[in-house]
Amino acid sequence: MKLVIICYNVAIGEEVMEVLKELEIKSYTRFERAQGVGTLGGPHLGTNVWPAVNSVMMIALEDEKKDKLIEKIKELRKKLSKEGVKAFVLPIEEIT
Repeated sequence: MKLVIICYNVAIGEEVMEVLKELEIKSYTRFERAQGVGTLGGPHLGTNVWPAVNSVMMIALEDEKKDKLIEKIKELRKKLSKEGVKAFVLPIEEIT
């Protein structure tokens, strides 16, 4: 199993949720109003100067479904490159 972490601009939240719906992914954890600074999208700090914010999702998936999700995120990155979405994949050693 893998843990997929998706960081995305809140402006494209509906598009990200549509990907999960399409892949029938129903279990996830989402953190709203995440703040940070990336290399491409600039600061997302939720302030008057830098008003943008992100959401972060964590999703535990079997390898096959993880591969499908990563492909969809790559497509979303190309389609919505100005808004920002990035995925990270980590191994899961144990679920209790």
